[in-house]
Amino acid sequence: MKAYFVISALALSFAVICGSASANAATVNAPAASAKAAETWLDLPQQDLVYLELSQGVVVLQLADKFAPAHSQRFRQLVKSKFYDGLTFYRVIDQYVLQAGLPEGESHPSGKAQSWPAIKAEFTWPVRNTDPYFLIEKNDVYAKETGFNQGFPVGREGNEEWLLNCANMISMARDPGPYTGTTDFAIMQGQAPRHLDRNMSMFARVVYGGEWLNLMPRGDRNIDSGVIEKAAARGVIVKATMGNELAQNKQIPLQMMNTQSSEFEEKIAKHRARDSEFFHYKGLGKVDICYQQVPVRLRPVTASAAKTEN
Repeated sequence: MKAYFVISALALSFAVICGSASANAATVNAPAASAKAAETWLDLPQQDLVYLELSQGVVVLQLADKFAPAHSQRFRQLVKSKFYDGLTFYRVIDQYVLQAGLPEGESHPSGKAQSWPAIKAEFTWPVRNTDPYFLIEKNDVYAKETGFNQGFPVGREGNEEWLLNCANMISMARDPGPYTGTTDFAIMQGQAPRHLDRNMSMFARVVYGGEWLNLMPRGDRNIDSGVIEKAAARGVIVKATMGNELAQNKQIPLQMMNTQSSEFEEKIAKHRARDSEFFHYKGLGKVDICYQQVPVRLRPVTASAAKTEN
């Protein structure tokens, strides 16, 4: 339903690993003194999760309500209205992007006419000093500084903040005009196309099942910018569902490492120092924020929970 943004990107493997912090930011990132240390792992609320049931497997997305509320709300509306059920990933470029939705000129699987108004762009927003922010680097190539805000990679300059186009981040596809996004979305892959920062409305990220995206049928980047002409040759979204609308036994209990925890800070410091004996050249102490993403895991089953399930 929305024209595709056309930009080339370099190739690199698709990965979600862990997060990191700036060497000159030790004071900024030091955990606040308190009687109780910050929890290491935080549950991801099911109302913030979207389950994409693909023909290959299930992929889970986390919405970024606090950063792009209009786009997150639109995506919720589309999911609840079953807009994406039966639609396809019609533009897929290896190691760059997977774009899904309703291509121009095609009919919706439901047979119903679809008309969704364009949304005002949410490229940036004012910095909120109360947010749990973890600084990564000063003087990044594309930003004055980078860091993690509530698990999401962000850039900052002055009083302005924005989400970064790292692998697994999701934006609303649009035409050249900034206020033209409607329904189609794009999942970034490969080497982070950071030149898109502050040019796309990012509203979610992949937190589980990203490996299934690697099995998605690919188009040819040199033919119609990667659009797969025949619908039968595309990857299909069988169903999209909000996590809180699933039966509890169908929900996937996910946890994100708390970026305000001492464990996260230690993890970043270790990565920055490259203290493994494998590394003979220790680098310059720099961290690529898109390479070191915040870890997400399945919530461990406790003994009491296991007894209940049995």
